[in-house]
Amino acid sequence: MGLRIRLVEPRPAGHNVYDRALLPRLGLPLMAKMLAESSHDVRIYCEILAPVDLDDLLGADLVGISSTTATAPAAYRLADLLGTAGVPVVLGGPHVSFRADEALGHARYVVRGEGQQTICELVTCLEEGRPLEEVRGLSFRTGDGEFHHNPARPRCTQEEFERLPIPDLSLIEGHRRMTIKPLMTQWGCPFDCEFCSVIAMFSRAVRHRRTDQVLAELEGLGAERVFFYDDNFVVNKARTTELLRSMRVADLTPIWSAQVRADAARCSLSRPEVDHEFLTLMRQSGCQMVMIGIETITDEGLAQIGKRQSVTAVEQAVGAFHDHDIAVHGMFVAGLDTDTAASAPATADFARRLGIDTFQLMVETPAPGTRLWDRIASEGRLLSDDWSLFDGQYVVTAPAQMTALELQLGVLEAMRRFYSWPTILASGVARIVSHLPDLTSAARPAFLRQLPTIVRLAWARRWEDIEPLLDAALPARVRTRVNAALWLPAVRFCARRQLAAWWEQDGLRAHLKFLASLSTSTASPGAPAVAAP
Repeated sequence: MGLRIRLVEPRPAGHNVYDRALLPRLGLPLMAKMLAESSHDVRIYCEILAPVDLDDLLGADLVGISSTTATAPAAYRLADLLGTAGVPVVLGGPHVSFRADEALGHARYVVRGEGQQTICELVTCLEEGRPLEEVRGLSFRTGDGEFHHNPARPRCTQEEFERLPIPDLSLIEGHRRMTIKPLMTQWGCPFDCEFCSVIAMFSRAVRHRRTDQVLAELEGLGAERVFFYDDNFVVNKARTTELLRSMRVADLTPIWSAQVRADAARCSLSRPEVDHEFLTLMRQSGCQMVMIGIETITDEGLAQIGKRQSVTAVEQAVGAFHDHDIAVHGMFVAGLDTDTAASAPATADFARRLGIDTFQLMVETPAPGTRLWDRIASEGRLLSDDWSLFDGQYVVTAPAQMTALELQLGVLEAMRRFYSWPTILASGVARIVSHLPDLTSAARPAFLRQLPTIVRLAWARRWEDIEPLLDAALPARVRTRVNAALWLPAVRFCARRQLAAWWEQDGLRAHLKFLASLSTSTASPGAPAVAAP
């Protein structure tokens, strides 16, 4: 008959840089699919899409909660509540994989590492009364309260990865709110950046889906927009080229975006010239934007974190992507040991000079399991043990060449500088002028009647309610052109609103006071003073 199993992905505390994406991680939909195939009753609650139904969880035979470091406090609170009510809880995800003893203080079971097979075996043991010691990758509390850690589970092989089913997004409550559908083609990353938890969780061994499997998943999604969740979409350029060509042949070319390294724009590491053929293929297959982990604007800083790229290569890549009408989301990190108080605002200026379309500046944040965590902890530079602050937005370590307060204010100033009103308006005017014929053709009575409602819904961030109005008011061809004309100023406007909302949070105000109390030196020359946007 199977068990009644509920899976939960908590949302981070307060406003978060990823709030608007409405993209669940794919671990739970994968596990849910595997459990459902074994005749279990499975549902997923992803709090960015729909609230948790506590009554439903209290009636479950097992509740699984997946957390990052920033969502660990929320996961622990829910686990404590359910445990008090007698509901068995299993915790999983990157944080508890490296803090299993901590997690067992809140739940009976902890799944470490790649958990899809581990949770299935755990459920089988619970159903059949088999000993838990059989399950590799599982930690659990024994009957006398002792913590027991089974041997680690080996990473799944390429053959095992190919046999994994397609994650079932329909098992997520509120899944219809997703205007962008996530899809992952591979696990692991061959690089070794100091701060990255991907290799700690999934190793440097890359395992990938076959092209036909990706095409089947794309067809099943039936999405207009897709985000490839791969941490590095172009690991093997020949494989990626085969996939993109096959997408075109199969006419499966939704608007898509993905995370790539800057060197994806080059022919190869040994041939640094721009790979125009590959970039043309990316655009023709539907690529609208790439997210590039630029990290820092100095070669010294890149060397420190083990990024294995140069600032010159980044500049070349941004220009090459733009030449092929592919937008660039620049992802940067502030607070490296090579940074000073002036580095964060200088990073925003660098992004504006390169014409980067959207800008993300996060504070370097150590996550358990990474080499950065080991180094920062050994140097005694951790400033907080509040895991909810470990989301990349708050300063939680002592910087090397400035005070923690200077770093926090510098990040706020950099974001405010990039998403200034002049920047937003300039991009809006430029896009309107370049797409004026398309916008003129959209000015039909049906659309103009709906425009006030669309504006109100956008202001309220009810994106899922806008889609049906646009579908009804505009032909698909015209709608596509209007989206192409206005998406960039719209995204920048939303980013500014998000920045303003983050600034108003009590949590940020309290953290600024805490950091101010730690400052024992005078402010560095050029340290920014920030007003709310």
